[in-house]
Amino acid sequence: MDKIEVKFKSIIEGAQIPEYDTKHSSGCDLALSLNHEIILYPCEVQSLPNGIAVEIPAGFEGQIRSRSGMARKGIVVANAPGTVESGYTEEIKILLLNTTDKPIKILPGQKVAQIVFVPIVRAEFIPI
Repeated sequence: MDKIEVKFKSIIEGAQIPEYDTKHSSGCDLALSLNHEIILYPCEVQSLPNGIAVEIPAGFEGQIRSRSGMARKGIVVANAPGTVESGYTEEIKILLLNTTDKPIKILPGQKVAQIVFVPIVRAEFIPI
């Protein structure tokens, strides 16, 4: 399995470094950096802090995706897959959407999404 080097820095004290759950995981879990629990209401979308900024190497992107355990509860990444481009070095924010008809509590440090690093291929458009 190939690896890329992704530099990171904590923007919020105590932010959790993205980590793979198992040695075969394709995505790193992303946790929230909140100082209190929040309620995500039905059909509501919130942009929530991850507390980490990354430097993704040129030629790659990070795709923010839903975690299956959260999706089972009705919480998904609203713009999945969200793209973190190699030139973006600000804090990662996660757009969460509550797809249920009930309010759902989101806790500080809760793992709510994952990031998968993928190579980029650019198209050259040629008229037919």
